[in-house]
Amino acid sequence: MAEHGDRGISIGGHANVSGQIATGDNVTQNQQVVGGAAGADVAAALARVERLLDRHAAELPEAARARRDLADVREEAEDDDPDAERLGGALARLGRRVAGVAALAEAVRALAAAVGLGG
Repeated sequence: MAEHGDRGISIGGHANVSGQIATGDNVTQNQQVVGGAAGADVAAALARVERLLDRHAAELPEAARARRDLADVREEAEDDDPDAERLGGALARLGRRVAGVAALAEAVRALAAAVGLGG
């Protein structure tokens, strides 16, 4: 045992630890979360997909549904606690709906990468 007592951390079982953990005398921690999922890259990717949807709507049999999928993506991406499963589902649907337009398909792939669900 250390001079100042036991300051160890023991995490067992099926624990899932996310974030900072520290122990000891005079411990200082700083954590900054910048922009979350709705950072500048995500905002730019969302805007690009929206512009391309407007430009190519006549070429998409399900343009209105693609817009709803994009709205779902935006809602989750801008949420403080995004649901990755819902976000992934909306991106997958959007990708299928726009697959016939190469520029849109690429923009959706870039959006997925920006939100951390593809690349």
